[in-house]
Amino acid sequence: MELNNHQGWYGETFVAAIAAAAGFQVAVPYPDIGKDLILGRDHEDPDLDVQIALQVKTRRVEEVAETDTGFKITLSAAGYKRLRGKRQVPAYLVMVLVPTDPAQYIRMDEEALVLRRCAYWVSLEQRLPLQQGQKTVTVTVPRDNLLTVDALHKFFARACEEVPAP
Repeated sequence: MELNNHQGWYGETFVAAIAAAAGFQVAVPYPDIGKDLILGRDHEDPDLDVQIALQVKTRRVEEVAETDTGFKITLSAAGYKRLRGKRQVPAYLVMVLVPTDPAQYIRMDEEALVLRRCAYWVSLEQRLPLQQGQKTVTVTVPRDNLLTVDALHKFFARACEEVPAP
């Protein structure tokens, strides 16, 4: 498999593994138009039966632009538009840092399967509009926003708070 496709597939699978550990359903939209994964849960209370959308980007560790507070990632203006603003299905940008060598993506033995490196998230809900003619947008993904099982549960709790009453 070509390296960039391999890397992207691994990143989506990495995030899906976190979602599985959190107990959420994972769906892959077809066609993929700006959202790579839709996470949901089947809840007996319809008000708690919500979804969130994730756009997953991957970067090799040595290629990511780091700042003191996070990681810079450049999106196309079209991709940015699909994630920004308040949405009925909340959307998050997830950046997965991956090892340079795909052979280092996982380590396993009889005790554990370790997926290598980590994922960070950012919500673009409060972002400003684009300038006319702008082709790309650089976003900082905060280092403090590690994507974890607890973070996904918080995304769903927030989405449930925003479900309009009937």
